[in-house]
Amino acid sequence: MANIYTLNEINNGTPLVSGNKLGDSPFNRYPSSRTELENQRLKHDLDIALSSGIQLGTRNNLLIKNNESFLERVCQLENEVKEFKNGINQKEISLASTKSEIATKLEEIQALQSRIEELEQDISLVQKKLSEMDFLK
Repeated sequence: MANIYTLNEINNGTPLVSGNKLGDSPFNRYPSSRTELENQRLKHDLDIALSSGIQLGTRNNLLIKNNESFLERVCQLENEVKEFKNGINQKEISLASTKSEIATKLEEIQALQSRIEELEQDISLVQKKLSEMDFLK
């Protein structure tokens, strides 16, 4: 027995439009040939490939922008590192200079302390001589 279909089933559930008559083959229900089926598959694959290509292009552009942003930040950080290194070098030079000045000042202090001791000894001797002179008077 032959299968029985309603008009809605024949038209894939869409209402009949002008030009469709009972007995006409339903529009796009079955491909008319193997070539048409292959063309439909190729068109579908092409649409997917184009869509994927567009998505990849968009993501690629985003990655390029991110990469440029990261590269810019890396350059900024490298410049900061150079500035910090220069600052450290200047501070090390200043520290070495200050240490040298301190060493010089310490030598001067030690020399002055030695001179003070000598002068104190001289004062002591002078006082002793004065005492002796006072005693002899």
